[in-house]
Amino acid sequence: MFAVCTISFLFTGVALSGETDLRESVVKIYITAQRPDYSMPWQSLPPGNGSGSGFIINKRRILTNAHVVSDIRFLQVQKDGDARRYPAKVAFIGHDCDLAVLTVEDPTFFEGTKAVRFSDSLPALNNEVTVLGYPTGGARLSITRGVVSRIDYSIYTHSGADQHLVLQVDAAINPGNSGGPIVFKNKVAGLAFQGLMFAENIGYGIPVPVIQHFLDDISDNKYDGYPELGAAYLETTNPALCRDLGMPPNKTGIVVYYLDPFGSAIGCLKPRDVLFSIDGYKIESDGTVLLNDNNVPFAELLERKQCGQSVVFKVWRDNTEIEVNVPLKISADPFAYRNIYDKLPEYYIFAGLIFSPLNRECLRAANRHSHDRNVNQLNYYSQYAKIDNLNKDRDEFVVLVRQLPHPVNTYTQSFLNGIVTAVNGINIRNLHDLKTAMTKPLNGFHVIKFAGMDDSLILDAVATVKANEEILLRYGVPSPEYFEIVK
Repeated sequence: MFAVCTISFLFTGVALSGETDLRESVVKIYITAQRPDYSMPWQSLPPGNGSGSGFIINKRRILTNAHVVSDIRFLQVQKDGDARRYPAKVAFIGHDCDLAVLTVEDPTFFEGTKAVRFSDSLPALNNEVTVLGYPTGGARLSITRGVVSRIDYSIYTHSGADQHLVLQVDAAINPGNSGGPIVFKNKVAGLAFQGLMFAENIGYGIPVPVIQHFLDDISDNKYDGYPELGAAYLETTNPALCRDLGMPPNKTGIVVYYLDPFGSAIGCLKPRDVLFSIDGYKIESDGTVLLNDNNVPFAELLERKQCGQSVVFKVWRDNTEIEVNVPLKISADPFAYRNIYDKLPEYYIFAGLIFSPLNRECLRAANRHSHDRNVNQLNYYSQYAKIDNLNKDRDEFVVLVRQLPHPVNTYTQSFLNGIVTAVNGINIRNLHDLKTAMTKPLNGFHVIKFAGMDDSLILDAVATVKANEEILLRYGVPSPEYFEIVK
């Protein structure tokens, strides 16, 4: 299990060349953050204080982790050796890659500072690196050292869903250093960001290719994120599979078995396509390519592309080798369940029943009742809805997440965490549909149907009219609904 945390390195006491210059680039970040309460979505949890690290880059900007500045209410930065704290703002944030850029309006903040230089290449295994930052245990800048033990792909815990390249370092883990630079030969090679729980001396940094992708993305003053190919594949290490696919004996590659309807590859690639190469790089039977003398997943070549660019595959299809160009588009998948930040939860309350879209936070709350049949269904839908075409005619899945008890809504417990399919005979595509359907009772009743249930939840329409206002007042709910955008 990974934890978003910080990296601290054993220090030998030997000063490194260029260390003094780098001190002028690293800043401490003070935050006050406040998360929504998804179990009662009309209110927020108590605010909390924290700190992290960052460093100055070109154009008078500060680079740090997204998780350091997510859900913030108040943000300040401080230079090394300067007691003053300066108000700052989040200019850009990428939750999928756990990176953010901050700005400071007061130009005096940047006096006496220097922008870092980024490394042109990654350090090799066993190369020593230096980390600067502000881990807990003291107020002053910490300068420490570690060793690169692996360069690999890993889940970025901030989003909980995205995988990118990481620098693994053989080092201890301490809180407070998130966002600090990892330095190799006096240039920044990465940014400290997370560690591995229940393991000693393993920490991770975001390497330069991921940082550069983020900075290139925001160069047009908006963040698009990473394009998603959306092609699931099998390795071709099984000779019987290769014969079944009719692959030439001197070829290697991977075979596509599923295409995500929201991915870039849909309409370009097909199931049973064998991908021989990507942009001229040979794909091995285990899905890796040789890049800069390292075997890395072929997805690394996609990682270095921006939305709007394209990638070219050599493909074996119907016993013929062809070339397929795949335009890479901005991912807009409502059924990708990432951790949610910097947004208020959407909800709609009717007769004391709280409905919300299915998302990662909804799943997290529901899994506290993992014995519940409906919770198992939520988990199934979150993973397999697209594969099983359960998302057809849906913009999102609407879930009955909570009940505010009242005589009008008794006997509803068995429907909690159920997925709403229809209300009063109207199919429910999204939360707005549910609100509209509640204005159209059938023969004096509201009839709510749920996925996988024969029984329906029945409410007396006349009784709900009076109960709606009474329930909101009784439970101190200021508004019966919140919608982020009109769908």
